[in-house]
Amino acid sequence: MILSRLSLKNFKKYKEFSLEFNDGLVGIIGKNGSGKSTIFEAICFALYGKLKNNDSKELIKNVNANEKEEVKVELEFEFDENIYIIQREFRGKNLVAYAKFFKNNELVVTGAKDVTTSIITLIKMNRDAFLHTLFASQKELTSLSSLDNEQRKKMIRKLLGLEKIDLIEKFLQENITDLNRDIKSFSSFLLSIEQIDEYNKLIKIHNEVLKTLQDKILFRQKELDKVRQKEETLKKQLEIFEKIKEQKNSLDSKIKVNSSKIQSIKVSNTKLQEELTILNNKKIEYEKSKNIKTLYIKLQEKIKEQEALKEKYLKKEGLIKQQEELRHSYKNQKEQIKTLEDELIFLPSLEKEEKQLKQDIEITQKQLQDKKISERDLRDKIAGEQKIINDTNEKIQTIKTLGKNSKCPTCTRELLEDYDKVLDSLYSQIETNNKKNILVFEKQLNEYVSKIQLKQTYLDSLILKEKELHSKITLLNDKKKALINSKAYLSDIELRGKENNEQIELLEKYIYKEQEHNKLKQEFEEVKIKYEYILSLEVQLQREESLLKSISEYKKQEEILALELVKQKEEYEKISYNEKEYFALKEEYQKNLKTKEDFLELIHNKKLEESKIKGEINSINKKLEENEFQKTKLQQKIEDLNDYTKLKITMGEFKTKINSKVAPKISQIASLMYSKITKGKYQLIEVSNDFDFYIYDDGKKYPIERFSGGEVDLANLVLRIAISKTLGELNGTSQIGFLAFDEVFGSQDESRRLEILEAFHTIKEQYRQIFLISHEMEIKEMFEKVIEL
Repeated sequence: MILSRLSLKNFKKYKEFSLEFNDGLVGIIGKNGSGKSTIFEAICFALYGKLKNNDSKELIKNVNANEKEEVKVELEFEFDENIYIIQREFRGKNLVAYAKFFKNNELVVTGAKDVTTSIITLIKMNRDAFLHTLFASQKELTSLSSLDNEQRKKMIRKLLGLEKIDLIEKFLQENITDLNRDIKSFSSFLLSIEQIDEYNKLIKIHNEVLKTLQDKILFRQKELDKVRQKEETLKKQLEIFEKIKEQKNSLDSKIKVNSSKIQSIKVSNTKLQEELTILNNKKIEYEKSKNIKTLYIKLQEKIKEQEALKEKYLKKEGLIKQQEELRHSYKNQKEQIKTLEDELIFLPSLEKEEKQLKQDIEITQKQLQDKKISERDLRDKIAGEQKIINDTNEKIQTIKTLGKNSKCPTCTRELLEDYDKVLDSLYSQIETNNKKNILVFEKQLNEYVSKIQLKQTYLDSLILKEKELHSKITLLNDKKKALINSKAYLSDIELRGKENNEQIELLEKYIYKEQEHNKLKQEFEEVKIKYEYILSLEVQLQREESLLKSISEYKKQEEILALELVKQKEEYEKISYNEKEYFALKEEYQKNLKTKEDFLELIHNKKLEESKIKGEINSINKKLEENEFQKTKLQQKIEDLNDYTKLKITMGEFKTKINSKVAPKISQIASLMYSKITKGKYQLIEVSNDFDFYIYDDGKKYPIERFSGGEVDLANLVLRIAISKTLGELNGTSQIGFLAFDEVFGSQDESRRLEILEAFHTIKEQYRQIFLISHEMEIKEMFEKVIEL
């Protein structure tokens, strides 16, 4: 994997930035805060969608970028003779992630997660492995020798990915512990051989008792069957008696019902005869008053004629009154139309004036918005400069706290005579750059604020004037609608007046006399009373035929019921029924029921006893089955324990084998480089299987802590490079062609720096690109190529 090009937009401190990566030993040089480390943070972000230190996405965006601007990173690299491009973006207020991945200018995949998956598949390294293999800082190098043994071992194992083996061993041990505990617990709950024998003997005793009990139940069941047979015989005899008794009772009820019906018919027939006599008398009265109906009809027709005349008369009077009201309305509408037409003369000029005002308001609002955007940009610039001042003041305070004899917090080099120079440089940066910029921005800001206030005042006056004018136009438009309605109403009045005149002429020929109408109504009311009485007589006389028919039917029913009653009495006398025999048989049936219930209760009790014994047998069998089940589970636990124990032993052997291969490999690479750097003074660096470091001096092995700071720094560097190379081989990533080191020169003097550079020259054949980050400007001449920030 060879880096080709990196482009940044609104990424951290970079607003717009683009960089071409060269081959060879490349120095990336710049002052503290110039964005050197940001370049490799951007590379990590492009590949895996996250920063090296897992910063939140809100901290990625440049402070001077507005809400709508996106964060964009584009990385181009070469891998296996193909050109790949990754594009990652954060868009919108919520910084939504977008990503694309191209191979030889063809889109391969989209989506943040899918792009990350494709990268891992391609280079065969996840984010942690990538960082541990290809990146190293001064702090990380120093920790190789400065940490205590356990912490150093843990760190190296993590770099090499060997901590996964430790986790597997821990997992296996936890399972072995849990299985031992479970086996002990399961064993404590199993039945002893004596308990199992005791349970089997008890089952045998229960089965013998159960057989005896079942024989007794069978004997009682046979006796119960005999009692049930007798019950059936008695029940049939009782049913015959009850059927005869029911038949006799039914006939007796029918005789009583028929006798009651005959008596009721006689009473009803007498009442109907009396009603028929009264009806005949009313028939004579009806014949004498029949002429009233004819008189009633004539009077009714005359009244209808008078009411029709009255209706036409009232309609004519109403039309005459309505005609007067229409004349008055016509006059009022003419006057109102004239007034509205005079008021609407000024409407077109007012509408033209309103249109011009709206255009002026729109132009002014646009100008005001532009000025507000410029104001906001100036405020953001002031805030950015103030943030830089605050950060610089924090650095000054840190340096003052450390003092002259302390090391630089960035590069770990002792400050000494550079102490005052560094402080003066930082103070000068604040005074000559940041504060000066703030004064310029604040002056521009004040000018914009004044212009915005003037423009806002002018806009408010325009809006007020437009509002007043709009109210006048709205009022005149309402009057315009009223004018249209008034004209339409005037036309309607003219039409209605013409129609009323025509109807009045038609109604002139009809004459109505109220006195004559009232006299007819009085005469009609007198005749009406007699007429309604005649109608009631007619209704009553219609019942004559119905009465005669009912009387005839009642006589027939009486004759039929009398004959039926005679037959029922004869049949009743023929039925033979002995009440005494019935009760004797019923008593015997009840005694037999009692005997049956006694047998049922006895059998039930025996079956309860039988069920109880079966329950005890089942309970014992369940205990024995559960014991067998627990024995099976125990055996499974024992087998699992054996498996986990074998795996733990195998993993331990595997761990030892890996360590025995990794440690010598690191020793070999580190020794070769260290020998070259020290010009043969130190021939060998040994890395033990437990990752303890030793340096050979004159053929003797010494711990790394014995040597001076510069020698230890060099040893740390070659060890870290050896670890990176070994880790790359372990991950199968032989095509990764670059390394990057951040501030690795530390406290080295010029000769040591040259030695470090020589060390990197020795591995150029294995890595096409080696990037060294440093804030020390004086060393830039030592590199083949330099990227100065």
